[in-house]
Amino acid sequence: MENQPSTSIGTSGAGSTGSANGIGSSSTMGASSTSSTNVVDRLAQSAHDTVDRVAAKAGPALEKLRSSAYSTREQLNAKAGDFGAMEEQWVESARGYVREHPFAAVAVAALAGMVIARLTSSR
Repeated sequence: MENQPSTSIGTSGAGSTGSANGIGSSSTMGASSTSSTNVVDRLAQSAHDTVDRVAAKAGPALEKLRSSAYSTREQLNAKAGDFGAMEEQWVESARGYVREHPFAAVAVAALAGMVIARLTSSR
């Protein structure tokens, strides 16, 4: 039973397996484990720093984008209002023309109906 593996706990809390004579003991494994922990900690810190830099750069860009979107929305709302007013003017103009020239308006409507019928008919 001399060469039976034994388990001991190193500094990182991970078990290491070595023989009863001390070869591969926890002190050797503990140094390796500590080195691995340092590498992981440095990588994690580097990732945090990178995320912080990206967030610092993305914040102003997002604010600029938000401002631009708001400005564009306001411009589109203004244009929609202008087009609504223009539509009302055209409708009033058409109504005035029909009131002044009712026979011409009926003739134009009949002609437009015939053209549409001819275009949509299948031969």
